[in-house]
Amino acid sequence: MEKPSRFKAIASFSFRFFRVLIVLGIACALAFWLYSIRSKPEKKQLKRIPPSVRIFEAHSRSEVMTIEAFGTVSPRKLVKIAVEVPGRIDYLNPGFLEGGFVKNHDLLIQIDQRSYRLGKEAAAVRVNQARVDIDSLNQEVENLKNDIELAKDNVGLSQKELTRIKALSKNQFASKTSLDKAEQQHLAARIQLQAIRNRLLLTPPMMALKKSALAMANVEFSKADLALERTRILSGFDGFVLDKQAEVGEYVNPGQALGSIYEKDALDVDVRIPLERMKWIQTFFSKGSTPSARVSIANFDGPDKRVWEAKVARVKAKIDEKTRTLPMTLEIQTKIKGSIGSQADLSQAYLFDLKPGTFVKCKIIGETHENLFVLPRHLLKPGDVLFIVTDQHLEMRPVRVLRKFEEEVYINGGLNNGDKIISSPLPGAIEGMQLTIKENEKQMGIKR
Repeated sequence: MEKPSRFKAIASFSFRFFRVLIVLGIACALAFWLYSIRSKPEKKQLKRIPPSVRIFEAHSRSEVMTIEAFGTVSPRKLVKIAVEVPGRIDYLNPGFLEGGFVKNHDLLIQIDQRSYRLGKEAAAVRVNQARVDIDSLNQEVENLKNDIELAKDNVGLSQKELTRIKALSKNQFASKTSLDKAEQQHLAARIQLQAIRNRLLLTPPMMALKKSALAMANVEFSKADLALERTRILSGFDGFVLDKQAEVGEYVNPGQALGSIYEKDALDVDVRIPLERMKWIQTFFSKGSTPSARVSIANFDGPDKRVWEAKVARVKAKIDEKTRTLPMTLEIQTKIKGSIGSQADLSQAYLFDLKPGTFVKCKIIGETHENLFVLPRHLLKPGDVLFIVTDQHLEMRPVRVLRKFEEEVYINGGLNNGDKIISSPLPGAIEGMQLTIKENEKQMGIKR
């Protein structure tokens, strides 16, 4: 029983094995047939094509060196209003409000003047009294001078009488009593003359005292008049009210701040310039002049953007210790450059839009350099090298850079007019490699 079962198993295994061999044989035959009838690919020789690049021609031009800075507008003339005399406010100018406009010589604030007027009148009375005293003394001097003349005549008469009595007494025609009486009269006349002279000698010191009293009265009058004048606070210029701290009826003391005003059309901007940028405007100061500038509101663009002309007014004497920059002040002019609608140059029309505290962008106009090549900054390779096409080959040319400013680079050496500068990326660049030039871009370096 075991032998037939074993024989069947061997026969089944052999059948499956030969079936696999037959399938593999057919597959190999089919694969060989397909390989034998395949078409051979045509061999083509690869051609090496040079990289394609875009170029533009370089052209020199003149360029003005500018320095950009930011600053805050501040009043050139800011006056803080404070009282000089105590009192109660009885008048305030209707325009004396924050942002209000006041004209030159306008009355801004007035203190109650009644007591000050009385003080001035009292001082005037004292002046008149001192003048009357001087006039009285002058008249007294004239009277004394006349009295001296009369006293001199009286002395002369008494002298003659005394001489006559002495002559009579010598001849015994006059008694001793008559002689004594004549001598007494002569002596009295002399004493009267001397008394008048003494009074006249005392008049100069008295006159000095009277004049001193008059001078003091005039001083008191001037003080009273000044105090009355100080009750009225006037504007010294056309300007705007920056702040107000007073109301009608309020009692104020000397030195108390009541507000502040700043002059119209008189605005400055303080900017700070890095020392390395000062070389672009240094020649102006060397020649005794100052560069001009333009001021515009920062972060404001649009068709109605306004630009104010300015000039460098002064350079501060000290370097800023924190930023290591040189502070300078720009004076904003009253004329506006630019066009708004059909108007090209407006005088003072929009200066009111530029208020103290406005954050502005300032552009200082520096020197003008000729024969500069102005290129996009990204074209300059490390080491100040430009990629240039020369006879269809790459030239890595070093150039001399005058300045790198924002997205541009100013080159003043190493380039010639007409040089073909590569403007497209060129990975794997090698000196002298052959290049293919694409369609040229718009020429750059021409003044826009």
